[in-house]
Amino acid sequence: MRLYRVMNIRRLFLCLLLTGCSMAVSAQGYRMEIGAAGGVASYIGDANTTLLVNPRPAGSALYRYNLNRRFALKADLGLAQIAGSTAGRSTSYPNGVEMDFQRWMVDGSLQMEFNFYEFGAPDYLPGSSRWSPYVAAGLGLTGYKSDKTRVSGSLPLGIGLKYKLPCRLNIGLEFSHRLSFTDRLDYSSQGGDWQLDDPWIARSDWNKNKDGYTTVKIFITYDFFYIGSSCYKE
Repeated sequence: MRLYRVMNIRRLFLCLLLTGCSMAVSAQGYRMEIGAAGGVASYIGDANTTLLVNPRPAGSALYRYNLNRRFALKADLGLAQIAGSTAGRSTSYPNGVEMDFQRWMVDGSLQMEFNFYEFGAPDYLPGSSRWSPYVAAGLGLTGYKSDKTRVSGSLPLGIGLKYKLPCRLNIGLEFSHRLSFTDRLDYSSQGGDWQLDDPWIARSDWNKNKDGYTTVKIFITYDFFYIGSSCYKE
């Protein structure tokens, strides 16, 4: 008898969950999303010019405000680790210096996203697509500690793919590159007076030879801020 009651409670809970998911998909629209992303980060600079070499962990919290089905404002705040080394390529640098580095960074950005398709659940938004590729661009700040604590501006550029699930959930995959305004992300205490920010002791323009890093992340978000249904709109 006790087992029978437990099974009935589980069935009731499952029915309520499925009913809630169905209502969320077929009868409601939401303006905002909040969620998290996780993946890897890779440094691009004087010690590495190839994408996704020495990948390190990266994660962030994100918030998205959907202006409409094509455009959205996205804010994210996260942590990322990067690493690099001149080992095996020291002959490419003056005096054959070998050095490596590894550090954590705090990164925040505000970006505009453009969906190639009108993103939404077709059940309640006629003409919309449950999935869409998208591009993103904006402005950001990166905080890190090299010889001292520093903060640099950055230009995040990204491309991704998102998909709308039941139960107000969205999932996606995003590749993003952060072009920073600094050449000190690859600072190493091993280098002494010689550093990778100026390996050939040559002056360059402010917008050249700067460091950056790429991230590849999977994200999941939850819809909120109910804005009504468009089931019967043409």
